[in-house]
Amino acid sequence: MDATALAGHSDAVSRHDALQYQDDDQLLDAVVPYLREGASAGDSVVLICRPDNAARLRAALGDHQVAELRREDVYGGTVAALTAYRDLAERERQRGSGRVRVVTEIDFGSRPSGQWEWARFDAALGQALADYPVWNLCLYDRRRVPPEILRAGESSHSHLLADGGRVPSTGYLDAATLLGDASMRWRDPLEDGPPRLDVAEPHDLAALRAAVEQALLDDGMSAYAVQGFVLAVSEVATNAILHGAPPVRVRLWSAGGRALCSVSDGGHCFSAYSGYVPTDRAVGAGGMGLWLARQMSDDLTVDATPEGCTVRLGINA
Repeated sequence: MDATALAGHSDAVSRHDALQYQDDDQLLDAVVPYLREGASAGDSVVLICRPDNAARLRAALGDHQVAELRREDVYGGTVAALTAYRDLAERERQRGSGRVRVVTEIDFGSRPSGQWEWARFDAALGQALADYPVWNLCLYDRRRVPPEILRAGESSHSHLLADGGRVPSTGYLDAATLLGDASMRWRDPLEDGPPRLDVAEPHDLAALRAAVEQALLDDGMSAYAVQGFVLAVSEVATNAILHGAPPVRVRLWSAGGRALCSVSDGGHCFSAYSGYVPTDRAVGAGGMGLWLARQMSDDLTVDATPEGCTVRLGINA
């Protein structure tokens, strides 16, 4: 593959591309020319990959200088990962680097809820880094990643690396549109059963927090996990009460080491992208509360419907 076809010499501020590969040779054939050109051009080159792939790429690059971040240090959670990326971009900017090329590989895990949460993160990543000179290449191993997540990856990246070079992704949607699309949702089977709690118009937030906490502790969830999740639910419920419209409803399900809480109101919904990066607004004022809630839950989705807005928060034991 022609390295120039991959990377070119565009003045674009940022790029968010993906490579879906089927074997180690395809990985090296696509990524090594991209990294070599970056190193030769004076770009900072950073790997955030599986250890085996990082080792292959370092060996293939030889004397070219490459930095490596441990994947587990970056991907502690979706908000933490976005913060790590932005911190990396800021450090490189302060060092005077003209551009940063990052090759990254998300661990989507085995739980559908977690897989979709990381797929949504990848959709948000390009928008979160739009103002930074970061060229991000996301690796998808077809042998490990489920087909539905591969399809989501085609939608969340503007360009893909293929045998002919860097090509536009025909299924691409911008982050705000894609994150609000039903195709990025995973229906939690917990919702098929009766809720543990069903609270209409929850004006007493202290009572709501106590009820959610007791229900989850009774179901055997750890106090540590429950504490953060209760705060997340409280943030979202506060947002619905203060900034939404009646009717406000909070429902909680719990079974098999997983809990799900939905908070709905009849008002206008905010962007499904909200809460991935902090805002300058006060805690509890829309985006900031959602940013906190994302950090205290394992997965979170925002759904706009003709009836209003529903935020779903999930946590795994």
